[in-house]
Amino acid sequence: MKDQDYQIFEAYLAGDLPANEASAHEKRLEQDQDYKESFELYKSLNQHLENDFKNEEDVEQFKNSVSDISSNYFASRKKQKFAWVKMAIAASIIIALGLYFLLGKISKPQYQEIAQIPTIHLTERSVDGEIYAKAENAFNKEQYSEAIKLFAKILNEDSQNQSIKLYQAIAHTELGEIDKAKKLYDEIIQNENAYSEEALWYAALNELKEENYTACKAYLTKIKSSASRYEDAQNLLEKL
Repeated sequence: MKDQDYQIFEAYLAGDLPANEASAHEKRLEQDQDYKESFELYKSLNQHLENDFKNEEDVEQFKNSVSDISSNYFASRKKQKFAWVKMAIAASIIIALGLYFLLGKISKPQYQEIAQIPTIHLTERSVDGEIYAKAENAFNKEQYSEAIKLFAKILNEDSQNQSIKLYQAIAHTELGEIDKAKKLYDEIIQNENAYSEEALWYAALNELKEENYTACKAYLTKIKSSASRYEDAQNLLEKL
């Protein structure tokens, strides 16, 4: 946030903001979520400070307790120094919160770090003998949109081909089509077939890509200890 924004916050709360500027401020609150959140935080701080500091003596005590900040922001006029302290505190808290969420995000495992997309080898043959080879080639070259179309043609002939469903789901995940991928993963998992455990793993990664950590954990905890992905699942759970 800019210093000017905090000045607008202060003037608005004090009732000193001209009507046209107040109207512009209110309109921005409706349209700019970050601006609104900063204003609500500043407003909350303002209320707390008004309650905590009722007179000049209280202000002086607070000034002494945060001398490093107050030396820069307390001006000669009482109203000005009080406003600038609040702005300094608000800015400090916003920065601290920003760092908290940034560091929290950085510390979480990322999809790109965990996901290892398999190289597929399709040996089946359909009426159209080339379709499997084309689908395999498109997927392995990361041409996921084309691969999805070809997988769909294969599934039209063999709707219960679980391996093709899994690869199609992975392709959707890679394209960021999370809901489409989830639907396919869940179908494979519910059918309890040879690909169910692998589907659980990739379903978890699908949620990880969207930073849906709770859903990611839910899939990971379902992976059985006998499954080849169990150790991977436990390692990821520890990081989450």
